[in-house]
Amino acid sequence: MVFKKISLLIIFLFCTIVYAREIDYQKEAQAIKQILNESMILYKENKNLEAKKKAEDAYFQHFETMEGSIGRNVGRKAIVMERKFVNLRKLYKDKEDFSKIEALISSLYFDLDEIVPILEKGFQLKAEASDVNYDKKAAENSSLKAEKERQAQAEAMFAALLGENVKEQTSQNSTQSLIAQEQDAQKDEALLALQEASALDARLQFLMDSMISKLDQAALAFVNKDYQKAKDLIQSALFEDYRNSKVEVLVARYTKAGVDKKIQTKLRTIIRKINANTLDEKTIRDEISNISDLLYEAFLALPKEELALLQVKGFDESAMSTKNYTKVYDDMKIALNDILQNYEGFSLNSIDALQNVYLDIFEASGMESKIGAIDSALKLKIESYFSKGVALIKASASKEELKQNFDELSALVEGSLDKIQESSPMSLFIWALGIILREGLEALIIIVAIVSYLVQSGNKKRLNIVYSALWSGVFLSFVTAFFISWIFKEQAGQSRELLEGITMLVAVALLFYVGFWLLSNAQNKKWANHIKTQAVEAISNNSAKTLWFSVFLAVYREGAETILFYQALLFDAKTSTDYSFIFIGLASGLIILVILYYLLKAGALKIPVKQFFYITSYIIFYMVFVFTGKGVGELIEAKVITPSLLPFDFEGILWLGIYPYYESIIPQFMVLILLIMGIFITKQISNKREKI
Repeated sequence: MVFKKISLLIIFLFCTIVYAREIDYQKEAQAIKQILNESMILYKENKNLEAKKKAEDAYFQHFETMEGSIGRNVGRKAIVMERKFVNLRKLYKDKEDFSKIEALISSLYFDLDEIVPILEKGFQLKAEASDVNYDKKAAENSSLKAEKERQAQAEAMFAALLGENVKEQTSQNSTQSLIAQEQDAQKDEALLALQEASALDARLQFLMDSMISKLDQAALAFVNKDYQKAKDLIQSALFEDYRNSKVEVLVARYTKAGVDKKIQTKLRTIIRKINANTLDEKTIRDEISNISDLLYEAFLALPKEELALLQVKGFDESAMSTKNYTKVYDDMKIALNDILQNYEGFSLNSIDALQNVYLDIFEASGMESKIGAIDSALKLKIESYFSKGVALIKASASKEELKQNFDELSALVEGSLDKIQESSPMSLFIWALGIILREGLEALIIIVAIVSYLVQSGNKKRLNIVYSALWSGVFLSFVTAFFISWIFKEQAGQSRELLEGITMLVAVALLFYVGFWLLSNAQNKKWANHIKTQAVEAISNNSAKTLWFSVFLAVYREGAETILFYQALLFDAKTSTDYSFIFIGLASGLIILVILYYLLKAGALKIPVKQFFYITSYIIFYMVFVFTGKGVGELIEAKVITPSLLPFDFEGILWLGIYPYYESIIPQFMVLILLIMGIFITKQISNKREKI
């Protein structure tokens, strides 16, 4: 057994070497350079958004292919280069000075030229170190974390490779498949650990970006023989960023002795070497890389509780309390790109991966709730693109079709970023008001219909049915929101979609019954006249239970999601004023709903009984039709149902709950037939009853 495991490890490492050589790194690097060059041309033509898209293409289509290999071979370089792509995208978006963009791209070109020869040599577990007196063996088994954590990660990795922590594969799994899975898992875990270790406080990251940007501009100025500009930029990084921000004090106080002095000395040394004319491009780039490493290590060591001392010029402090949905968008795009790259037709793994992007990134991050709180129609549209993507994979659609779906999905999500990132007290008030009105109106219609029925049928004393169901629905909504957010944290998204789907479909059955019950009463003339005299109780115990559940589900179906929407707004609030405006918006919405309730009830009571029951019945039938489609849609998002696309191009009608899938269209068609047949049969029975 031991021999078998060791053999597997050797085979795995060998295959990793072979796999690493499959990528044409030179070709990928040239493609990146070509695309980035095109992006600069577009930017000069004032096409900043097209330039930004080019930068994204360079990252997602080419650099992302190399990133895992860079992380394995040259450690932190993958994170440094990834950050440069992020900054480039931001520079294009913010229409920054071209000199900054040119300098950043120039540094990326140099990085690519430096790493390609290393990658072409094959797989190496190599760590970087800025200190020449480092422990080589420890460095080879580490990234950026403390030594104990590094060793634990290494042991866990090799334990997994040796099968000590991995379930036995079934006999149907080939050795080659197992090796590929282990290889991908190791690559992802290693890169994830590297990214996690490199996560800086937002203020420090801003400061780091500013300093490196100036140093990159200095390097480009040096290459262009503008030596004075190069020296001025280095001086600016040293004094305006490093010293004036007070980070110098923190580095001196909380890092190893000599680190602060080493950083300042290296910056001054570059200036002296420029004066002495003893520099070339490679040397200055290497010096900047060493300074970057020193800054990273120093900044990572700074205690967060001491960062209040920082005075970072140009940094927006509000960003500290605002969730970075741009990072969520980037994570989504990376995951979608991975799915597309590996797509070769129908695959359960691809379907599962896409559904996990929705549940584990888009929904779990709170982005879905935030978009839903602001624009429910946009939320539904984004969800429909995820479902359509699953259906396309199931149908083995072409790669081009799937790419178009992903591009449109990404465009929608990116378009929502400005809406959900920026919030003022007034915008929070408007969103809070809109949520309760939007989510409460459907429930209000059902409640008004049932309350009006009870009053008109002489059962006013039975209104406790409605109030009991209403408060039960509100209470259980809070309980459910808590369970979804905390108890089922790992599968919160899936649990929520499943719950919403089941609740909607149960509501369909109850509302179907209530609708026809009201319709049959509307067409019974003798009974309608009897109601007017309020001579007898016209409600049985069974009917009372059905009405209770109808009200309960009307409130409960919307309640939990509504609470999660408000949770998203509360997370976005930064000051006591923000919180106040959210609660004022909620209170205002509740007052409006109460006013609407009394107005609708008064209006309903003035409508003739027959017309009232007709109107109410058809409104409920509409909800039955919509809830059928939306209920199935929620089950699709909960990974219970895999959708199948209709054989023709159809976008769907989201406000009617109509989606372009057999799984939702067929039940809706059956419900529609049942509704038409039911209305016809009810009318026939009523006509016969009148003749008797």
